[in-house]
Amino acid sequence: MNNSQLTNNSLSEEQPADIKPMLRARQEEIAKIIEAVDSVSQSNYWKVIEGVFQASLNNAVNQICTEKDNQKRDYLQGKIEVLSKYADFKSFSEAYRLELKNIEQQLKGR
Repeated sequence: MNNSQLTNNSLSEEQPADIKPMLRARQEEIAKIIEAVDSVSQSNYWKVIEGVFQASLNNAVNQICTEKDNQKRDYLQGKIEVLSKYADFKSFSEAYRLELKNIEQQLKGR
């Protein structure tokens, strides 16, 4: 019996799954996220929080420069990565806009 022949035949019979409903749901979710991020970034409250993030980011960068313990340095690297992501809401929003653009292109069939 030729097992490779059985495997090839069973794979070719499967129908491709339609991912458009999942893409449309993700598209709606991302649109809401972008709207929320833009709304928050324009508020006065965000200006206060942004200052806190920036101060924490600067503190973590300064600490990592002097830290000798590898485990503590790893922790600080993770902290810097997270703070960098949220300290700049404009780039945070842009990442979602790029994902939304990619989803729209997939839905158009490109």
